[in-house]
Amino acid sequence: MLEVTTRVRRIAVVVFFLALFAAHTTQLGPLLQNGDSAVYNEQIDSFDLGSRTTHVGYIALGIVFNALLPFSTDVNMNVMVLCVGFMGLIAVYVATHTLVRSRLPALAAAVLPLGLPSQLKGMLLSEVDIVSVAFVAMAFACFVRRSSLIAGMLFGYAVLVTPLSGPLLAVFVCLVTVREASLREVVMGHVRRIFRFGVGALLVFAPPIAIMYRNYLHGPRGLFRGSPPPFSVPKQLVQSADFIKDELGYLLPLYIVGALLCLANRRVWRLGQPALALLVSAVLMGAVGQRFGDVPVQLPNLVLFGMLPAIAYSVSGRNVRRGLVLLFALCTLDFPRSYASLAKEFRAREYSRRLCVGIGEQSGATPPVLVGLAGFTPMRMCERFASAPRRPARAVEWRKFLSHQQDWLDPAVRTQIWFFRAVRRSQISSLLEAYTLESRPIGSRRFPVLVPRP
Repeated sequence: MLEVTTRVRRIAVVVFFLALFAAHTTQLGPLLQNGDSAVYNEQIDSFDLGSRTTHVGYIALGIVFNALLPFSTDVNMNVMVLCVGFMGLIAVYVATHTLVRSRLPALAAAVLPLGLPSQLKGMLLSEVDIVSVAFVAMAFACFVRRSSLIAGMLFGYAVLVTPLSGPLLAVFVCLVTVREASLREVVMGHVRRIFRFGVGALLVFAPPIAIMYRNYLHGPRGLFRGSPPPFSVPKQLVQSADFIKDELGYLLPLYIVGALLCLANRRVWRLGQPALALLVSAVLMGAVGQRFGDVPVQLPNLVLFGMLPAIAYSVSGRNVRRGLVLLFALCTLDFPRSYASLAKEFRAREYSRRLCVGIGEQSGATPPVLVGLAGFTPMRMCERFASAPRRPARAVEWRKFLSHQQDWLDPAVRTQIWFFRAVRRSQISSLLEAYTLESRPIGSRRFPVLVPRP
């Protein structure tokens, strides 16, 4: 009877994750998260593993998924990241269940990351962050289950996805189980686990890096050229703390209470004290990893932090449990608003995509030029949407276009030029002998367009 009950509960957990996954697939479409997503998808299309070697793990995984899935590359990558993202959530469940031996708290820990805006958005729009989070979470789950070699291999791949996964090594190094044994025995046992972990990581990480180390270190996107100076630890820690506060929102009290209860409980120290390991990792990541303002480097830590309230619940008394349940319920009340906000953002992105697709369709076989977009992300995303196979669109900044108008008089490069802003004839007078200025509608918007004269 006990075996039947256990089997039913396991099936219920599987059904829960499948239903949650199916619900999120309804949000998938050919949209992009940012300009980097557009560039990565282009490199996946062209099997380009050499341009961004610091993300070779992501590009390689994308090439595999793109070959297996039947949709467009943009859709395929969103499906891939959603699948990998859910593997990360399942890993959080497995790690929590391993530590507390209780399914409901473990399921709650797996759901909490969906309350993080960067996690939720990243699981539905492809980028490297969620793949890194998932592989770190899977490595953590294997590590707490004493599969140190496999954990290391998964972590090694996470570092191939992005080198910003590297500082998360602190989570594993600091996860020391405090047992009733001699200090030497405890330390040597943990050293052996970390050694096996390191061997596994090197088995995966070292071979590709040995092949491409020059580009990885010194290339245009290499480690030693990608980080913007100056290096300011206090500034980075403040920036990291601001991200954590904004990202957690209503989850912040629950996370704080969960961490404090874990730190104060002796039973949790015998589990390896994940609260301490994650706090050390968060500080280290802020100090050495928070080099870019738009990269959610703390996201892996925050996803794993979701285990702490569940662990605290499992080791606490009845009254504390009731308080944790109340905090959890209050936090989840904000989830619908987060999903509604994300859906609104998706609609705005879909509107922009339709405009760009329309530009591409009206441009025919000629590659359109898009003028007046501001910023890396809008330019790269619109280029991607307006392009067709073997007919790439090109985005040009407004000032650069005005100062290089003569470039478009060459008969070999004449093409349709679409303006994303108002344009006066006096501003482009030098082009009007070779082009006619038209106004073309796409959906509810009209665009000024320069069309080459016959």
